[in-house]
Amino acid sequence: MWSQDGTKLLVSGPVAQERQGVYMISVIGASLKKLRDDAFQASLSPDGSQIVYLDSVKRSIGIMNSDGSQAHDFLKPEGGYRLFGPTWISNGKRILYVRQHSSLEGPTGALESRDLNAGDPQVLLSDLRVTFATYEQPGRIIFSMSEAPPRQYERNLYELRYNVDTGKPKGKPQQLTNWNGYSFTDFHATSDGNHFVFLNGKLESAVYLAELGNNNTELKAPQRLTLNAAINWFGSWSPDGKNIVFTSNRDGNYNIYVQGIQERSPRALASGPEEQLSPVVSPDGKWVLYVQWPKVVAPKLTVTGGKVMRVPIAGGAPEFVMDVKGSFTLDSDPITIITSIPNIRCPLNGDCLVAESGDTGLTFSAFDPTQGRKKEFGKAPGVPDFMGWNISPDGTQVATTEFDYKVGKVQIVAAGSATPQKFSSGEWAQLNGVSWSSDGKSLFLLSYSSRGTAVVHSDLTGHATMLYRPSWDIWAVQPSPDGKTLAFAPMIDNSNAWSMGYFPSK
Repeated sequence: MWSQDGTKLLVSGPVAQERQGVYMISVIGASLKKLRDDAFQASLSPDGSQIVYLDSVKRSIGIMNSDGSQAHDFLKPEGGYRLFGPTWISNGKRILYVRQHSSLEGPTGALESRDLNAGDPQVLLSDLRVTFATYEQPGRIIFSMSEAPPRQYERNLYELRYNVDTGKPKGKPQQLTNWNGYSFTDFHATSDGNHFVFLNGKLESAVYLAELGNNNTELKAPQRLTLNAAINWFGSWSPDGKNIVFTSNRDGNYNIYVQGIQERSPRALASGPEEQLSPVVSPDGKWVLYVQWPKVVAPKLTVTGGKVMRVPIAGGAPEFVMDVKGSFTLDSDPITIITSIPNIRCPLNGDCLVAESGDTGLTFSAFDPTQGRKKEFGKAPGVPDFMGWNISPDGTQVATTEFDYKVGKVQIVAAGSATPQKFSSGEWAQLNGVSWSSDGKSLFLLSYSSRGTAVVHSDLTGHATMLYRPSWDIWAVQPSPDGKTLAFAPMIDNSNAWSMGYFPSK
């Protein structure tokens, strides 16, 4: 963002080696000064003397002087809470931010502000649909909010008036735009309201297949399998490696499909008014298992009471397997939906597992496609919202990753063991996905960056080699049972920058 006098530009985000940082660019002399590492989402106070930011390590909100000195915590997140999008209100006396909380009953979200001593909290709006991309003018907050189903992937602009001295809201939010096919994000307006710029963010996902070679150290050019423009999210391979199962919202809500790797179109396996996610093929190849959630009906965005279901891979009527603990939220971000916990995985041999979240990590429980839940497999500590996991081919171990800006955190949990094996993947941090090699002796890791996700092959001590790095964000990866082909699901962002010569108003 620009300083008030227009001579400096405050920027933040990943720079060298993907380390988050805050920088000040001076227009006069075109100099660049680093103010702080491990920080992002920075915002300059109205008088230009201070900066509020989000700490990428502690996940807390911090404040520092505009030269980077005297940095200190402003607000730390409570257990189960996330903070993001900090900024200043117009008189510089309060900090505005978004706070979210996850629980088994479902997530909650609120737009809040506090005074500069982190006291006097004021909730301006309680709504999970509020995004972190907010901008405010004196006495007026401008923010984007996702629409109700079935338009949940669209975000429009809203305004909320407030008292600049107390931070209390005045009235209710008013909608400024109702544009079909748009998702307002990362927007900014000049103080006089004469210029407004924003990104129109639209996401789609497809399943790709690529041939592995040279003992998992080479990856040939990937080929696209699913061809339509929708969310098509890889689930698992069939044991014979001839088919894949995936979830897709091509028909509105999320349904389960199966497609041969030599075929051009899929076959629907499980569809209906409910949301069907996390499909996997049972070890014997007879069943496709998935997590089913009740249909979300506006204005309610969260439902509880999920079920693990089974359907014959050859086709037939779905059948109940067991209940799972957790909730499902029809979020505007499809990544949140398709990576949500609880989810399930199956090995080539042994029991399938379901992962359910708690305050301190993930709990894995074994289950059988016909008999249901059996016993607890083990636990992995971490922050559930930032964790990925997968089961080894023989069903005896679970590998987990945790998204961290500084360290590549990998854990291996053995059945019945209370102490996970931990190691670092070295330079490959920001891990957002993991899978085992077909022989169970190594891992495939997904290392996120602002320039695209790297597909990495690693041994079980952290020695890693990059196989592929496109400009896409990849959130799922899995080798075929014979180890010759790698399937992955990139999330492709078709964001375009837009500009308007006026600011929306009512």
